[in-house]
Amino acid sequence: MSETQNPIFPNIIPSSIKMTKHREAEKGDFSTEEDLQTLILLLFHEPECEFFYFVEQGSPSDPLLSAAIARGDILVEESEFFYYRHPKIDHGYVHIDVRDGNYAWDWQRDVVEKGPMFIREKLKISARKRTELEIWQKIEMEDAFREHRKKTAYQFDVFLSYATGDRQEALRLHEAITSAGGKAFLAEKCIQPGEDFAEKIRQALLGSRELWLLISHTSKESEWVISEWGAAWALEKKIVPILHRCPPESLPDRLRKLHAIDYYRYRELIENTFPEGAVRESKQSLDKSTTKTK
Repeated sequence: MSETQNPIFPNIIPSSIKMTKHREAEKGDFSTEEDLQTLILLLFHEPECEFFYFVEQGSPSDPLLSAAIARGDILVEESEFFYYRHPKIDHGYVHIDVRDGNYAWDWQRDVVEKGPMFIREKLKISARKRTELEIWQKIEMEDAFREHRKKTAYQFDVFLSYATGDRQEALRLHEAITSAGGKAFLAEKCIQPGEDFAEKIRQALLGSRELWLLISHTSKESEWVISEWGAAWALEKKIVPILHRCPPESLPDRLRKLHAIDYYRYRELIENTFPEGAVRESKQSLDKSTTKTK
């Protein structure tokens, strides 16, 4: 192959190649506060993207956008004239710069004469607003991290404290909590034969977010129950008294100020404690009902 037959490549090195990305909007696209906030977040999260806003010459911009520009949230980096609606692209614009009345193409003359002319404004987020959103983002991340740590710090959501005579009621509570997506410690379920009973109770109390105390005439006399809620009180755990066939007056003195709930209303307690699980369980029940109807 002769030298003249070799392909000739432009003098381009990879580091000089840039990929540009842009978004376009026009008057009427920011009619609600939600539209404006979406724009601000796009400008914040996509700093590499160029954002252009088209408005007819002599016509005011969207009021919400104008207000954001006036208070300094958004900046108009530059404005360019001689933009017209593209004749073949919906919501598309074309730049036609007329020089000495000459047009590169005949169709451009028709577009310009029919008009109107639009101004293309290049928008960017202000440094102040960016800083504000960075602070907001940091707070959101810290809150999410704290919430995650709070959830992972506990092995159990609920420690169920009950007397042996209330075994069936405790089992029902354990099953309902589990069905709602929660984790509950129930000695009968969680302590295996041969394990140190007292140590497992101690670890479970430390690793539980709150203690649900099943109060009955039997549990009031149980040394284990008294020890469990006493330890939870000392550890400043949330204690939820659940009354089973006994009045609020039967609560121990230190727990009298706590709001108690009747055992037969435990479903309400679970729905309030595990709302996501309650919604899921309700949906599953509805799906089963729909299937039966079919």
